[in-house]
Amino acid sequence: MKTLARYILLLVLLLNFVQFLNAQQSKISYSSGGNTLSTVLEEISLEFKLKFAYDANTFQKIETNFNLKESTTEQFLQLLETNYSVKSKLIEGTWVLILKKPEIVDIIPEPNFEPPKLQLVTIAGYIKDAQTSEDLLYCNVSSVDYRGAMTNSLGFFSFDIPKTDSAQIFVSHLGYRKVDTLISIEKTVTIYLTPSEIIMDAIQVSSYEKQVLEAVQGSGKVGFNPLKATNIPRISNDDLANALLLIPGVNFFHGSSAGLSIRGSAPTDNLVLFDGIPVLETNHLLGNMSVLNSKYVHQAFVSRGGFDAEFGGRVAGMIELIGKSGKNNKPYIDVSANLLNTNILASVPITSKLSVTAAWRRSFIDQWKNYLSLRLIEDVSNENTAENVVTSTIFPTIEYQDLNAKLSFHPSDNIELNLNVLYGNDYQSRDFEIFRTKDYYRNELVKSETKGLSFNWNWQVNNQWFHSLSAGFSNLKKEIIDETGELEEVTETIENPGKGNEKGKGKGLVKTKEKTFTRFVYDIDNGNNSIEEYRVNWKTEYTKGIFRNQFGVGWTRNSFAYDFYANRTQSDFPVDSIVNSANQHLLNAFLQQHVQFNNQLNFRWGIRTNMDLNNRKLYWQPRGRIEFIPVKEVMFNFSTGIYHQFLSSVKRFDSESHFSPVWYLPNNEGVGIVKGNHQILGVKVKKNGWSVNAEGYLKNSNGKMNLFAEPTNIEGKQIVVYVPHKSKERNKGVDLFIQKKHGMFNHMLGYSLSKTEEQIEGVLNNKWIPGYNDRLHRLKLTEMVTWKNWTITGSWQFASGLPVTDVTSENSLQNNIRTNHFSQLDFALAKEIKIAHISINAGVSLLNIADRKNIVEVNFLRFTSDTESLTVRSDISALGFTPVFFVNFKIQ
Repeated sequence: MKTLARYILLLVLLLNFVQFLNAQQSKISYSSGGNTLSTVLEEISLEFKLKFAYDANTFQKIETNFNLKESTTEQFLQLLETNYSVKSKLIEGTWVLILKKPEIVDIIPEPNFEPPKLQLVTIAGYIKDAQTSEDLLYCNVSSVDYRGAMTNSLGFFSFDIPKTDSAQIFVSHLGYRKVDTLISIEKTVTIYLTPSEIIMDAIQVSSYEKQVLEAVQGSGKVGFNPLKATNIPRISNDDLANALLLIPGVNFFHGSSAGLSIRGSAPTDNLVLFDGIPVLETNHLLGNMSVLNSKYVHQAFVSRGGFDAEFGGRVAGMIELIGKSGKNNKPYIDVSANLLNTNILASVPITSKLSVTAAWRRSFIDQWKNYLSLRLIEDVSNENTAENVVTSTIFPTIEYQDLNAKLSFHPSDNIELNLNVLYGNDYQSRDFEIFRTKDYYRNELVKSETKGLSFNWNWQVNNQWFHSLSAGFSNLKKEIIDETGELEEVTETIENPGKGNEKGKGKGLVKTKEKTFTRFVYDIDNGNNSIEEYRVNWKTEYTKGIFRNQFGVGWTRNSFAYDFYANRTQSDFPVDSIVNSANQHLLNAFLQQHVQFNNQLNFRWGIRTNMDLNNRKLYWQPRGRIEFIPVKEVMFNFSTGIYHQFLSSVKRFDSESHFSPVWYLPNNEGVGIVKGNHQILGVKVKKNGWSVNAEGYLKNSNGKMNLFAEPTNIEGKQIVVYVPHKSKERNKGVDLFIQKKHGMFNHMLGYSLSKTEEQIEGVLNNKWIPGYNDRLHRLKLTEMVTWKNWTITGSWQFASGLPVTDVTSENSLQNNIRTNHFSQLDFALAKEIKIAHISINAGVSLLNIADRKNIVEVNFLRFTSDTESLTVRSDISALGFTPVFFVNFKIQ
């Protein structure tokens, strides 16, 4: 808490310092030298960043002769009124100047000052990647008076400015060099941004690019630069999800609930859209990495809550990924390999308007058992009794692959059509063996397959109108088989051809004894899940003046089917099985408006509604966000909203209180609909390369139905009936991210103070218990140094211990202990070499340099024989000290 207090004090001091700096007005020193007043105003406007509106023809006829030295704006305007009869008035950041009318006679009253109506013109254009010509979403485009807009999915921007012949604009985007340029207002322009990763000759730094993370103004989202993912130490250089952990509040769960979690939520409570495809599951490699291939991702944006009315169907957060479209004029191929998998990315322009891009990643550790594959899991088991120490070994078998592809047709800058494909499959097996009075084994097998398809159409009709259509489909099939039983030792005598004795007395037969184990199966749990989600959405957007209006309609179809059956030989266990399936059709519509009142105040309000066609009920979801910018470098924001989730993953607790995930849809009465509400208050400060982003949040949800097995006697036969119990979740905390970029150094600090709790009706007397991954403190310090074509990164992670949900002999849950805290120090080194058209990037990550045992998951495993069943706690740890290598070749 002392550390947190220091951070808060530092933030307050920084805010006061920024306000003090901006309170100091710039002074005007200028000599007119006989120039016309029109010329004087143009030169002062350009040099001192002031905005004027006036009658150019009239002011061109007025000659001036004055000298200013260290004068304020008000003193300059007073001089114009005294010497040249020019009155002024400030309107929306622009000084409107007019000539005073001369008085004719004293009896005529002085006319009231009425400023002329401010004439506005629209500037518009497209922002693209200079290397690939790909459109850039969420670029910040602003004028001298800080009016501006964000680019849409076509990279298009438009906004109004006071009438002038040309306009000076500033363009910035994460991972690209800033642009400061003059553009004509008579035509739509195209501006190309150069990636900041390109090796260039030494230049003088006059601005600072945030190369890794940056908050996107006006949206509440955090942008992440996928190009930097390679330089962050982690198990696989092409895994995006583990790189996203730099964002405070974003975490990666392991085990049966593996996936990306945002501010304590379950991974399936987040909306993950990959080119419009809803991704239902995001993990590979037993939860150690994700299905998100960073090599294929062009842009990545994360919303930690409070996202706008355009998106729905989830109650926690949102991850929006845009794949590479290959809109370049030449083909390229990118090949990389590490100790886990190979990765091939290729982009081919078929014509000047049609291109195809694809990436394929395939594991090879199922064929090559290198040292990394043997260190993937380290298992530690507690003592089962004081007399019998339980020891165990684990033998993992892992195979995974994923495919991303995009066919992009772009007949012109204002029209683009994309066809996207996603595919992935996993085969993951963990084999446990326990040796004590009796020897036991347990095998956990998970097979899954994901298929996804989407079509996206974007059309910028003119400077005001934009239309888009997106249709996406995703299917997940998952099979889980848990098998347990007894090991029986068998010793065999095997005769092999001999080669004689040591003295060479000829050949003979050599008899050897080999010890093997025969497995007797006493318990098999079989589970199958099949989930489908279809989404079709149409959106139109109209921009005029300070308003950006959005309207959209859509249709969603959700369906699931699962079956579970437990085959147990012990007579005292009831028959345990469950079969369920359901589907749901939803219509949705939203209306949203963004208002830029002035340079200091932005507002967004929206309303979204869903209609369940099964019961014709409407579910309203109002949302809003306000941004206040008292000075250029400081922004305060507040977001709020209501969210509904219909398709959700829930926990199925069997007759021994072990749980596994299944999917669930609400019934016709709406039971099972999850409702969430968000309140987020934040502040962002940017000054001289410093960026400070702090947010406090309160996120609550209720309505999720977990299934609990309850034994029932029907006609003298013991069976299990699964009864749904409604649950509630509440998450609150503070996330802080500080980044300083100067020269070759990039310092980053992420800290989260959070609390996650869950309450299940009818369980533990309705007490609130810690959530699955509740950690009070999380801290991540990252230092990235880029020198010429070398990148060195070091990071240290700290987190409080995990809560342990204990399953006792009475099958009651105890939540009174935690694991030891998590602490890990990592290091990465990468070097890039360019030779003609070939780029080579190679590096090494040193994970967990201190070789500390960090528990990331706690399981309670059931082992069964013909006479007994026991439960053993299994603590799954992160990797110990492990060096990981990668190499990457790009040919273009």
